[in-house]
Amino acid sequence: MLLCVFRVKRNKLGGVNFFREIRRDRAKYSWNFIDSKIGTFTQQNGAIEGIENLKTPTRLFLLPYASFYTYANADQKTYGELKGGLDIKYGINDAFTLDAMLIPDFGQTKYDDRILNLTPFEQKFNENRSFFTEGTDLFSKGNLFYSRRIGGAPSYYPETDANEEIIENPASTDLYNATKISGRTKGGLGIGYLNAVTKKTYATIKNTDTQETTAVLVEPLTNYNIIVFDQRFHKNSSLSFINTNVTRNGSFRDGNVSALVWDLNTAKNTYNLAGNFEYSYVNDIEDKKDGINTTLDFSETSGKFRYSIAADMVTKDFDNNDLGINFETNYYSMYGNTSYRILNPTKIFNSFNTNINGFTRFQKETGKVQGNQINLNVNSTTKKNHYIGFGLQYRPMENYNYYEPRVEGRYSIDPTRFGGWFSASSNYNNKFAFDINPYFAVLNEPGRNSVGIDFGPRYRFNDHLALNYNFSFFEQNNNKGYVDRSSENKNLPPNTIIYANRDIVTYTNTLNGKYSLNSRMNFDISARYYWSYTENKNFLQLEDNGRLSDYNGYTENKNQNLISWNLDVSYNWWFAPGSQLTLLYRSNAAKYDNLITKDFGNNYTGLLNNEDLSHVLSISVRYFIDYNQVKNVFYKS
Repeated sequence: MLLCVFRVKRNKLGGVNFFREIRRDRAKYSWNFIDSKIGTFTQQNGAIEGIENLKTPTRLFLLPYASFYTYANADQKTYGELKGGLDIKYGINDAFTLDAMLIPDFGQTKYDDRILNLTPFEQKFNENRSFFTEGTDLFSKGNLFYSRRIGGAPSYYPETDANEEIIENPASTDLYNATKISGRTKGGLGIGYLNAVTKKTYATIKNTDTQETTAVLVEPLTNYNIIVFDQRFHKNSSLSFINTNVTRNGSFRDGNVSALVWDLNTAKNTYNLAGNFEYSYVNDIEDKKDGINTTLDFSETSGKFRYSIAADMVTKDFDNNDLGINFETNYYSMYGNTSYRILNPTKIFNSFNTNINGFTRFQKETGKVQGNQINLNVNSTTKKNHYIGFGLQYRPMENYNYYEPRVEGRYSIDPTRFGGWFSASSNYNNKFAFDINPYFAVLNEPGRNSVGIDFGPRYRFNDHLALNYNFSFFEQNNNKGYVDRSSENKNLPPNTIIYANRDIVTYTNTLNGKYSLNSRMNFDISARYYWSYTENKNFLQLEDNGRLSDYNGYTENKNQNLISWNLDVSYNWWFAPGSQLTLLYRSNAAKYDNLITKDFGNNYTGLLNNEDLSHVLSISVRYFIDYNQVKNVFYKS
């Protein structure tokens, strides 16, 4: 490993560092030396000196694109769609850059890994759109920005009468445009601004008596806005202000969140004091509310032995879900952590660290324990670049779960729990490598437990072709969870909440591969087959004290069965600097019902023969235009 050390002088112009991670060697390289005794490595930059009299050229880049999509499935004719748009990147000055999308097209973005979600919370998805992943470090301050809200599902669900049915309800909203500006002044003030506007979105409802259809507005014209000010000082500390705002046209919900975030380090980067204070205000026409979320964390950040202590508090009406994501509120928590790590390789390990963590969470109004856990984790990399790790978790006290019943003020009691995991990953530099991760948990109830394993072999055939397969199995036995309540089912007595004693089984198979023809052309494949089912064995009633008792009068089928298939095969050709042609074939299907057939093969073939199986063939061309190159061509002419 070659490391370069720069001495920082008073007349430096700035600091910079370059990092490279070689995954197959499990090695990380930096241009400037990083002292492993200090945790805040991002402040250990090299100094830029002696650069003078630079004339900044016009930084204007255009990226026009055109895409054509062909859609086909079993129940409709094949049809095509042409799309086009323009991305712009403009250097406002030496420090600030403007990025803009005009008429965005995300049709070739990677598919979402959807799951059978039995929790009371929504599923959180990864962001795969490059506009919202590139140059967005400033916007992550305070963890208030969940970019999937922009262009995500409509915020309202259409209401229907007894003689009406929903025949079309869009799963997402379309963007008009999106713009972001970000940069940092010479005084260390970082400024970020992001704005996006989405179109009106309608659902279609049919009257079953008259057969007439009606368009119902489920998302109005909506403006999403976020602004960040991040002031750095003393070379290693920062103070930030963040504001997120969502304004919906007309009589719809608006949301605003403001936050102050601090990250303070001592001069030698040995101790850290971090935290935040967030305030939310929601105007939902008939329901206006505000709330607070605050955190304080003190930690030692240098040396072999380190520790941290923290506390947080969230009030009942804190709500940042218009442009962020937050699941739990109305609690206060306390955390503790201690850890040990080696700072230099030994005869056995390239890296080794172990940590013990503990936390307890209390419901803010009643003081009941809402969450608690103690865990031990060990992670290591051997001299031969094999990773080995394991961990143990213990929940010593019962939890009062205020979310699973789906009724305010009600709770169910989760028993004590003990579990563990083991993980091994062989050296990726070998042609054949694998990852394996078994795990288990035993709860303090007869027969209630869970087991699972992730196994992922990978093989590099040569410098052109590599495949990576992953199999995941997870089973929960005698799990207890919500299935119904009287406010949704008029056949139940008032104030009745029904749980089920159930078995949950999940299989996930994924395959990823790449074949490179040369440095500018490659084929990619990404496939996922997912099957998860929940089989209810008997039903239970939630008592007022949080315990469950047998309920024999419930006969509805509340089993759940989800099977999904996704396949992406793409050809990518970088035919000019920054310019790309992509040919993509995509097929996907999903089947959700209450009927469980425990036949893996028949479920798979049945899904592929399903009338909902759809096919999309698309071609997209993006061309990179540098203003300076175009200007020079015309100047020479």
